[in-house]
Amino acid sequence: MKSHDTPEKIYDLERLIFFSDGVFAIAITLLVIEMRPPESWDGSLIDLVRELQQHILYYAISFTAIGAFWMSHRLVFRYVQKFSEPASWLNLLFLMLIGLMPLATAVLQKGVGGTQAHLSSIEIYVGLIVALSLVVGLLWAYVALIGKLIDPRVTTRFRWITLLRLAVFPPVMCVASLWFGMHFGLAPAVIFVAICAFISGTLHSSPYGKEPEAETPAV
Repeated sequence: MKSHDTPEKIYDLERLIFFSDGVFAIAITLLVIEMRPPESWDGSLIDLVRELQQHILYYAISFTAIGAFWMSHRLVFRYVQKFSEPASWLNLLFLMLIGLMPLATAVLQKGVGGTQAHLSSIEIYVGLIVALSLVVGLLWAYVALIGKLIDPRVTTRFRWITLLRLAVFPPVMCVASLWFGMHFGLAPAVIFVAICAFISGTLHSSPYGKEPEAETPAV
């Protein structure tokens, strides 16, 4: 394990973060690489949007999902002060799953049309999102609670709230919204996701706790 201020640690951590950002960027790029104008396109913008509306929708969903996981990854490494190989392997596992997002998006697009095929493709997509949430939660649990690789000033409350937001809320939100969508339609599922996102957003805690108030000097 390398301490915070050694050149080796800075080198290792910078390479890990740069490599991770590269994987995120490639995954997002691959989302659109298969999106091409259909042969039946008449040349108008309206017809192009109409022909590609499903692809555009799934691109927007996956772009948002990858962006959200990038923000989670950024949050995890914002407080890291020590480097260890187990954390690197957990990060690689997380990036491996990120690399599957374009494939899961393509599966989701191919499933459109048949009811059973569409349902299976949604389950595959949601399953990947759940797996990503659990792995990034495991990564945070290791660096913040097990390996104690983060800034020691970070409060215990912040560590546990962050774990809740990274590893618990997203899987619950995905699975429950899938169930709502299957039984009650799209609108209740969207409302449920919005409620969960609002609750998750209210779970804020200062990483370093409250700053002590300055004492008034005696006269």
